[in-house]
Amino acid sequence: MAVLVVALVPLFFGYFLILLIARYSPNVPRIDGNKVGEGADDRPEITPDEFADLVGDLLGSLGLETVFSSMGTGGVVDVTARDPKPLSGGRLLVHASPVLSQGQIDAAEVLGFAESVRGDMGALKGIFIALAGFTAEARSAVRATPAPVDLIDGPALLELVREHLPAGVTKRGEDPAEALLAYRGFSTGAKRHPRHIAVEETEENM
Repeated sequence: MAVLVVALVPLFFGYFLILLIARYSPNVPRIDGNKVGEGADDRPEITPDEFADLVGDLLGSLGLETVFSSMGTGGVVDVTARDPKPLSGGRLLVHASPVLSQGQIDAAEVLGFAESVRGDMGALKGIFIALAGFTAEARSAVRATPAPVDLIDGPALLELVREHLPAGVTKRGEDPAEALLAYRGFSTGAKRHPRHIAVEETEENM
C-alpha cells in the first residue's frame, strides 16, 4: 500500500501543477502559422508520409533505434526510440507535429508531454518537434518540467537535417535540407504575437 501511495503522489502532484499553470498563466492566443492564400508564404505543407520519413531518417542518422512508431491525426508522429550507447544511452520519447494551421504550441501541451515522459519510468528524455514553433510561455515552462524535454521548431529541425542528413541518405537520394526549403515551416517559424516580441526584446535589453 505504501509503495502505491509513493507512486501516485508524484503523479497527482504533476497533474495538479499542470492545472495550476493552465489556470493562472496569461491568456495568450495561439498564432496561426502561415496559411496558403495569405500571401506571406504560398509554399505547400510537407505531407504526413514525408514528415514521418524525415523524422525516421533523422533519428537513424543520430544513431537511435526506433522501437515503436505511430502516426496520428494530421501526420503527428509519436516515436519510442532507443539510444544503444552502453553508459549514456536509454529510451527517448519523440512527439513530432507538422501541423501549422493550429499555430504555435503552448505551455499546456509542452507540460502535458513532459508529464507523459516522466510517467514512463524508463524514458531518458523527451523530444517535442513542432514545425509551427512554440510560444514564449512554452519555452519558459519547459525549464520547470518534471522531465527533461527538448523543443525543436521548424528552423531548428532544418539545421539538424543539414548537420546529420547529407545528400543521398534519404530514400529519394536528394539533398534533404534543400528539399525541405520547398515546404512551409522550415525556413521561417510561425508568426508570433506582438507581446512575445516585446518580451524577448525587453529581456535582451536588460
